[in-house]
Amino acid sequence: MSLNLQNIHSTMDQEHIPGLALAVFKEGKIAVNKGYGVVEAGTSNMVTSNTLFHACSISKMTTAMGILRLVKDGMLDLEEDVNNYLTSWHIPENHFTKQKKVTLRNLLAHQGGFIDPESSFDIYQEQDPLPTMLDIFKGKTRYHPQPLQVSYCPESDFSYSDAGYCVIEQVVEDVTGESFTAVMEKQVMSPLGLKDTFYWNYYDQTKKLHVNAAAGHSKYGQTVGGKRAYYPYLAGSGLWSTPTDLAKLARAVTDAWIGEKNSILEQNLARLMLTGFGSEKAAGLGVFLLNDERGPYFVSKGWGVGFQCMLIAYPRMQSGIAVMINADPGKPQNESLVGQVINEMKSLHI
Repeated sequence: MSLNLQNIHSTMDQEHIPGLALAVFKEGKIAVNKGYGVVEAGTSNMVTSNTLFHACSISKMTTAMGILRLVKDGMLDLEEDVNNYLTSWHIPENHFTKQKKVTLRNLLAHQGGFIDPESSFDIYQEQDPLPTMLDIFKGKTRYHPQPLQVSYCPESDFSYSDAGYCVIEQVVEDVTGESFTAVMEKQVMSPLGLKDTFYWNYYDQTKKLHVNAAAGHSKYGQTVGGKRAYYPYLAGSGLWSTPTDLAKLARAVTDAWIGEKNSILEQNLARLMLTGFGSEKAAGLGVFLLNDERGPYFVSKGWGVGFQCMLIAYPRMQSGIAVMINADPGKPQNESLVGQVINEMKSLHI
């Protein structure tokens, strides 16, 4: 299928996707920045370069960048036992942790020993009390309905884990004494000048979110309840952004990877971020690692209630693509319009 300005709208209509935005960066510069459709079905408000989309699990890539900044500042060590950082709660010791400690590095690569229960880490329901991270750790919520504990020897296996990113979030707050949102703003968004990217805190940033935010939709094109879902574990799923800002985030990683002096990350840490780790060599820190005919690249994907997105970037070429839609297409990115657009943009621009 060939996508262009003439037929992308018809494809969006067929797949019940109200709005789509994309950005391409090439040789370190934004080359394409486009929006299609509307921010909410049944309205005439068009998607623009400033329209916010829920980045869902692309949050994890941004969290990893924030952690690497704190490592650069000497506040954290990737190989340190995270219990030495946690003050409000500690990971219970068991025979697995005696073999290998839980570290930020294995948590970022989903190899910290946590296995998320089925149907855990769902969206917040307004009739429920807003959970604290401590509630989640203690198994007092439906987000993780059992006390958090290490279930296998860290680095011996891979298990995609939002629980691990909850631990990372708590480490950040316990070490800095600040909110996770404030630390990420200071360490990542502000240095990069990202005006349209932040971790949405349900209480203190509601107004900011709704100014330019797209509404989420089901695979049938219906607006989701409340228009936008909230996940009360920010490090793993709380990011809102635009494709242009996601491209800038990826560009910061590629700049550091090649040794650009003005990058916000150190080259050795960016190289570590994009190196396969532990028992899963496709797992970097907050991203996944692949290869194609153009060379090695990293991937970050997001898929949640009402939204889907994907980012790819080639560090050697300093090029990449980000695509975001305000609908859950009911199928993975590689099978949805998100993946089709990325493939088309790759053939045209990279």
